[in-house]
Amino acid sequence: MSDAARPPAARTRHDPVATRLRRRRAPPGAFRRLVLPLLSELCGDRHFLAAAVILAVTAAGWSMTINLLKWATFKESVPWPRDVQVSEDFRWVNLSDRMGPFVLARDGELEKNADGTPKLDGRSDGDVILTEDVTEMLRIGTGFDKTRFAERRSNWYNVRFYRDSRPASARRYWRLEVYYYTGGLDKVPHVPERCLIAGGARLLETRGVEFQAPKAPPCWQGAKFNRTRYEYRDYSDDTLRQAVQYYTFSLNGRPEDSWKRVRLTLTYPWVRHCYFAKIQFAPWGEASDPEGTDIEAAEFVKEVLPNVLRGLPTSEDVDLLRRAS
Repeated sequence: MSDAARPPAARTRHDPVATRLRRRRAPPGAFRRLVLPLLSELCGDRHFLAAAVILAVTAAGWSMTINLLKWATFKESVPWPRDVQVSEDFRWVNLSDRMGPFVLARDGELEKNADGTPKLDGRSDGDVILTEDVTEMLRIGTGFDKTRFAERRSNWYNVRFYRDSRPASARRYWRLEVYYYTGGLDKVPHVPERCLIAGGARLLETRGVEFQAPKAPPCWQGAKFNRTRYEYRDYSDDTLRQAVQYYTFSLNGRPEDSWKRVRLTLTYPWVRHCYFAKIQFAPWGEASDPEGTDIEAAEFVKEVLPNVLRGLPTSEDVDLLRRAS
């Protein structure tokens, strides 16, 4: 009888593949003979049982700890105040144009044509719009920001030049920068000590300076700013010059001068809602007398800091979010 004429059972008996599969099947009772003794031996090992119990208790205990203490396994964004206006390119656009004697630079005031005449483009020279590659480096305007923008929970920035309108003022212009970050972990990499060196400058020193701002919230009285003094080369006349920058942070509404403490606080499991804002300013041009510049900077902080803080959530705002969660 040919193979084609044989019934299926007969053909299977001579199928070499089926034969190999049958050979590979475990014989009856193999589980009882091989696996059960191993499990019995492990269960009889007090060290294995102790480790298993500890692992189970740890897993259950960690879950209970997170629930009882309301620890956060992720960070939630803190919305900016309702009266803060942020444009679609993630710029804070309604910071006051005048703060005491400090006035936003006008159109044509800073930018000049080749013949020295004002370069007019219908936009204030004091408003600085960062390019897309810079905002990308700063992690502002990301795809994540776009999903949070309508709820006022995105990152944003503000960079402006203000003119001291007092005729007797020796310091004409000041550059102000505010960067708002919320809802995530951050290494806080963009601080002058790093950025100045990356730009080719030589860092000379960083020193804490305290400023008073009577119109600011009480916790901000005597807030410490870091003053970074650095040296750079002015290629217009190939001369080495000195300049300074000042910066601090608002960390959930409270002043914090250490970027390391900001970064560490963002990792705490009990901090669910978090934001930080870097507040940075600098006189425009050379500043070879840092102590004298501190006196001028104190006038700038006194007028500008209260206005900047109105654009940031207060510590009470963050506490309300925490209690509601």
